Order: sequence, then C-alpha cells, then structure tokens
Amino acid sequence: MSIHLERQLDTLRSAYQLERFPSLAIRLDRLGRVKAMLSENETAWCEALSHDFGYRSVDQSSFADITTTIKSVNHALKNLKFWMKAERRTPDLSLRMSGAKTYVEAFPKGVVGIVSPWNFPINLALSPLVSVLAAGNRAFIKPSEATPATSALLESLIAKYFSEGEVSVACGDVDVAQAFVKLPFDHIIYTGGETVARHIMRDAADHLVPLTLELGGKSPVIVSNSADLTLTAKRVAFGKYFNAGQICIAPDYLLIAPDRLESFLAELKTAVEIIDSSQGSADSVAVVNDRHRQRLDNLVSEAESQGGRIIRFSGTNKSAYQLSVLIDPSDDAGINCAEIFGPVLLIKTIGDLSEQITYINKSSHPLVIYYFGRSEAEFRRVACETSSGGLVKNDVIFQYANDDLPFGGVGGSGMGKYRGEYGFKEFSNNRAVYKSGFIDVSGFVTPPYSGMFRMVNKLMRKI
Repeated sequence: MSIHLERQLDTLRSAYQLERFPSLAIRLDRLGRVKAMLSENETAWCEALSHDFGYRSVDQSSFADITTTIKSVNHALKNLKFWMKAERRTPDLSLRMSGAKTYVEAFPKGVVGIVSPWNFPINLALSPLVSVLAAGNRAFIKPSEATPATSALLESLIAKYFSEGEVSVACGDVDVAQAFVKLPFDHIIYTGGETVARHIMRDAADHLVPLTLELGGKSPVIVSNSADLTLTAKRVAFGKYFNAGQICIAPDYLLIAPDRLESFLAELKTAVEIIDSSQGSADSVAVVNDRHRQRLDNLVSEAESQGGRIIRFSGTNKSAYQLSVLIDPSDDAGINCAEIFGPVLLIKTIGDLSEQITYINKSSHPLVIYYFGRSEAEFRRVACETSSGGLVKNDVIFQYANDDLPFGGVGGSGMGKYRGEYGFKEFSNNRAVYKSGFIDVSGFVTPPYSGMFRMVNKLMRKI
C-alpha cells in the first residue's frame, strides 16, 4: 500500500514540476470542474451520504455538503484573479530613493495532502481542495473510512473529472491513513480530532511538512443575563439538531445563571419539538455508526452516575432524534473534557461573566465561542479575555457560511486558517521579491567605512 501511495504522489509531483505556476485560466478550469462534479452528481452524492449515515436528510446533504462547497467554488472563481496579483510593499526609504521595488507574490507550494473527516465528507474534502487548486497546487485526498460509500464515490468522480496528475484519492482504513500522512507532501491539511493530530505532527516532522489542523474541541455558549432565551434556545437547538450535532463548530456546552436555567430548558424543549415536528422528522440525521452512538451513551451514563441531572427532549415518535441535556455533572465526569460531537448538550450553571470566562480559559482554546446577549461591552470582554478560532454573537454555526472569513482554530483547536483568500494564502508560498534600483546602495555600507556611512547609519534609525 505504501508503494502505491508513493507512486500516486510521484505522479502528482511530476505533473507539478512540469507546470509549477498554472495560469489563471488553468486554475479557473480546475475549479469549474469541481463545481461540475458536485452539481452533475448531486443525487448520487446524497444517496451515498444517506447510506453511510444509516439515514441522512437529502435536503440537509444538498445544503450542507453540496451548496456550501459550490459557494466556496463560486467565491474563488470570482476573486482568484485578484488574489493572484502581486501585493506591492514599500521599500525602506534609503532603498526607495535608489529606485528599488518590493512586492509579495503567491506561488504554489506543490502537492498538498488533504485528510478529511466523516461528518461532512464532501464539503470537508472539497472545500480545502478549492483553496488548494486556487493556489495552483496538486492535491492528494485521503477521505474517511467511516463513510465508505461517499469515499468510494469521491474516488471514482475525481478520476472522471481530473487527471491523475491533478488530483488523486486514496481510500482505505487506518493503515492507509497512517501511511498517507508519512508521505513527503509540501503541505498537509487535516480535519479531525486532537489525538490523531498529534500523531500526524510527529510523522510530518520527519519531512518538515507544514500543517493546517482543524481540530474542533469544546465550543462554549455564554448565555448572558441580557440574552433573549427564546432566541438562544432556538439557535442552540438548531446547532444540536443539524447533522445530529456532529459538527466541529456545534455548541458543546452552555454556561447560564442558575435562576435562568428552568426558563431556558422550557424554551429548548419547545424549540426541539418545533424543529423535529412530524414534517421535520424527515429532515433528521442519524448518529453515524454504532461506535459513536456507544461513545455518546457512555459519556451520558457516566455523567449521570456522577451527579448530573439528565433531561431528554425529542419530537415525534417517527423521529430517531433525541437531544440529551446534562446539567452540572461532577467535575470528574469525562463529558467535561471530551468533545461531545453529537446530540448531547452539557449545561454548567455559571452566571457571572467573569466566572464564565475563567471556566472557558481552564480548558484548551475552543474552535469558536458563542455569546448570546445584548451587551457589546460584554462581547468585547469575551473577545479580549479569551482565545478561540472564531467568535460569534447571537448565532451558531453560520460563521462557516461566510467564504470571506478565515476558518480554523488556535492552540488545541488547531493551527492555520483556510477558506477564501485565507485558504489561497495558506496553501501558497508567499514569496518576498526585491528588485534593486539604479543606485548601488551596497557602496554606502562596504568597508572601509566613511563619514557618509556613519551619517546614513544614524539617519536610518530616525526614518
């Protein structure tokens, strides 16, 4: 298997060597083929996703995996010519007077490895691909083994729409993934969990491969005393219902004042029932497999056994969806530190903003912090006194729908940013270019040093 992967990489690298700087037209053509691959095969994509999840709403798959990715393609198609332009920089005054010019130009890195997850297996494989191709690179994708039907379809369609020297796919189990990340890529982007990311960093270090890591984590919801509880409950319910909460930016736990808890729970119950009504039940999504269902059950059972109050909300009898809410389990409960990644919400009754910030800062930096409230001063405090990949006021998840915002984490939730222009730059070698002018500046600093040199030396400190 390792030899086969190496051969695929060699094919991509050889093609890159023959065309190290693809023109705008070539890049636009490749992006157009990504869009065509999505739109022309939408039914097949949605069927594969539903097969892998046991059940997944066609409408959700169409929106979350197809539409969001096409939006990323459209954004790149519209803006790529501007991203590719060299960015002028201002030379030092002494050099500027000599006629020197400076600028930064983005060049492709080479071959980028994309290790994608199972929760949005199309979007989180192809959204990075959009950035990689826009930057002029070749791409090698390792999709998740937890969604085999979707991964197999991805492999066959990539082969149909792209040459083996443009984009390649390697399907397979954990052994394939381990061999894949040991390859000498020019960059790797991995979306997944922190434990696997640590192994990838160790393997990538052998070849000094730069990494972009999107790792999720426990994203908190701060419920201010000024928050509208109806709005908060509605949007938190959406965050836990959409894809059954199997989203790296889903609300993980909620911080609320004790005296507002029961009012919030009542609003949350209503919100879940409305979303998961007799009609809405057809739009639900199952937890992806037995292993993940068992993991969630274990987290809930342990927390309940350690003093946590548990409430279960569901819609109709026809729906398999159920939201489990755990309130104030013991500090020793594993759910306090494990990313939930499913239809379970942890609630901690902490109402003071300073205490909420302290609680958030005790753990690894989250991928996103959600604040619900009317106070701009409080929101600014959260911004300045915490660290996270993103920060959202009075909403959840929809920050990802903005292609012109960077997406990524910080610290334990990841490193590097992609999407839009940030993705173009992430997968580019942003090269500093200096062109000397008509005056030989080196003459001023070449020994033997004169009075002119000393004067210029002092002048440069004041510019």
